[in-house]
Parts: sequence; structure tokens; C-alpha cells
Amino acid sequence: MSPHPTSAVPEQEPGQLLKELERRQDEVLEQLDDLDRRLKEVLTGLGVTVEDEIEAELA
Repeated sequence: MSPHPTSAVPEQEPGQLLKELERRQDEVLEQLDDLDRRLKEVLTGLGVTVEDEIEAELA
């Protein structure tokens, strides 16, 4: 369901919706990269690395 009534949504130029979706996707991917970086910093501070966890699971 749209957050706006259909009658209130302004008519968009062709391709505008795709551009908006791509912009939002880029923003989300940047946020995920930032969260991944922060998580790695926290884990490193705790003396844990992702590689250690993977190797432990494989052993």
C-alpha cells in the first residue's frame, strides 16, 4: 500500500521511479557497509575475528 493516496502522487517522468529506487538502494548498501565496518571494529576490540569463527565452525 502506498504511503500516499494514489490521487495525491504526482505524475513522474519515465524512469524517475527507477532512479529513486536505485538511489535508495545505494543508500541502504552504504549503511550496510558502515554497519559491517562497525561490527568488525567491535569484534576486533573483543579479540574476535570473522575468520576465527569460520575456521572454528569448519574444524
